[in-house]
Amino acid sequence: MNHSLSVSREFFVEANSRAIDSCTELEELRKVSKSLLRAWQVQAMFSEMYGAQALGIQKP
Repeated sequence: MNHSLSVSREFFVEANSRAIDSCTELEELRKVSKSLLRAWQVQAMFSEMYGAQALGIQKP
């Protein structure tokens, strides 16, 4: 299985990696981390929703 990311996803990873690297304060790092955590969960929600839809499964 190929785990390569698309160019746009690689860009997203790089941009956020740089945001993390540029953090100089703990509170700033917390904000960036929480933002990325939320984005990850939104993406997971959409993946579940569209995966269920593609399989014809009703989500509760």
